[in-house]
Amino acid sequence: MVDLVRKLVLTLVTMILSLSVHEAAHALAAWRLGDPTARNAGRLTLNPLVHIDVMGTLILPIASTIMAGGAFIGWAKPTPFRADQMRPGVNRRFGAALVSVAGPVSNVLLATLAFAGLALMMRTGMLDASASGAASGWISGAFTFLFKLGVLNVGLALFNMIPIPPLDGHRLLPPMFDGVVARFGRYGFGIVMLVFFLLPQVSDVIFGRPYRFLVHALASLFGLPLFD
Repeated sequence: MVDLVRKLVLTLVTMILSLSVHEAAHALAAWRLGDPTARNAGRLTLNPLVHIDVMGTLILPIASTIMAGGAFIGWAKPTPFRADQMRPGVNRRFGAALVSVAGPVSNVLLATLAFAGLALMMRTGMLDASASGAASGWISGAFTFLFKLGVLNVGLALFNMIPIPPLDGHRLLPPMFDGVVARFGRYGFGIVMLVFFLLPQVSDVIFGRPYRFLVHALASLFGLPLFD
């Protein structure tokens, strides 16, 4: 029971932090392109209270941790923006794509920083078995936190780049798909969830394999043991 509580706390802390950064990155990108919509809505902040979605930020991660031992996908409240409010000279379609990709890019940066932190801890000998007592506990906790933060953000970046609305990746689709998006966009999230939970072989191809590849690539980049 104690171990489960620790896992739940770790999952929720890293999920809330990562999704807050993700949504704030959307808001920052929109603001830098001249659109104040997200800023006026109070979303240009790392305050998690304005970003949390009860289902995607709390319930799904908790359920995934209880049933599978951890969570690798989640979502927060969508950050509003208006491409028509961007400053003159900004291509509306390109601007919308930049705002959308800013979220996953922030997750990639968080993952990279987390893996860099893991490498630093290992190379400076902070994980030396001779450490004991409270110091050992804090070091072990920090290592676990960074590891979870790293792998979670790889998962969030990939999940959000799936090109199905309302996920960020759909704004990178070429204009030829606009009709499909407009017609089926409202069902997009349901389709994604059905694939993830009912078609594990398909979800492994579109998410699992790329996820494992990127985790291994980041681990190799920093000279860390390969994580599964």
